[in-house]
Amino acid sequence: QRQMCIRDRKTNIPIYIMYLWAALVLAACTGDDDAAWPEGGVPLELYAAVEGYSSANAQTRATTENRWEGGEVVRLWIRSRITGSTNEIHLSVDSDGKLITNDALCTWISPDEEKIIYGEYYNSQASSLFSVQADQRDKGYQDSDRMAAPRIYITVTSPDKTLVFRHVTAKVVVHLKVGNGVTDDELQRATVTFENLTCKGGDINPNNGTAEQVTPGTDHITPNEVTPAADEYVRTVRALLPPQNMSGRKFVKIVIGGKTFYYTPAAGEANFFSGKMYEYRLTVTSEGIKNIDMEEGGGTWQPVE
Repeated sequence: QRQMCIRDRKTNIPIYIMYLWAALVLAACTGDDDAAWPEGGVPLELYAAVEGYSSANAQTRATTENRWEGGEVVRLWIRSRITGSTNEIHLSVDSDGKLITNDALCTWISPDEEKIIYGEYYNSQASSLFSVQADQRDKGYQDSDRMAAPRIYITVTSPDKTLVFRHVTAKVVVHLKVGNGVTDDELQRATVTFENLTCKGGDINPNNGTAEQVTPGTDHITPNEVTPAADEYVRTVRALLPPQNMSGRKFVKIVIGGKTFYYTPAAGEANFFSGKMYEYRLTVTSEGIKNIDMEEGGGTWQPVE
């Protein structure tokens, strides 16, 4: 007796073979997920971005001018809800913002696992202490940057696994122009420092990635020179500061032509908060600092033009 074999006209595959394949797939899908989970776990894929900048898979960059050069190191604390343990781990960032997670601690151990992750970026500062450099003329400016990424709660199926880093220092930019009795050359050669503050920062809140304000002290900072200066100004300088209130304190010190002048912010003009940018436009005359104008940035850092 001839055995009948019904075939699918489009594929020419026997129908009973197609049924068998479908049954195997269904069995695999309805089996024990944990039993099918790969030995050693599944690698955790993470990205890093900077607040206020687009991050389609974190293709944004994150130094003081918001650029990943590739090779920067971030420190993460990863807690598993299954094991209850928290691991501290240092990971490198590639130029697209992807974290290199080739580490046994960066795996999903179960399809039902939830992870809690907090991160910090600290440039060359290996210490956990939060502080800025007193000399920010060159590399000290970049090395004073500190960022924190608020805690994220993710599972294997979370669509977004991006840590959004926020600058925790305040960024202060001062634009200088000449007034009566002062020449461009004199202002170019003048010494500019930021005085009567503290360089040591306070605690960073892991829930929102911001640093607490600290009490001003007796430290001073030599700021970073921006070249070229902003339009219509002779010089533009900038510095990164721990959040603190400098209102009513002698803050910007300018030594020019044998004279020393100070800018002392009025109440509310120098209350520096974490992640904010503040700009001052000062005119230096032979009698002191005039025509002061102050602006607070819109909540996030922007490059100085």
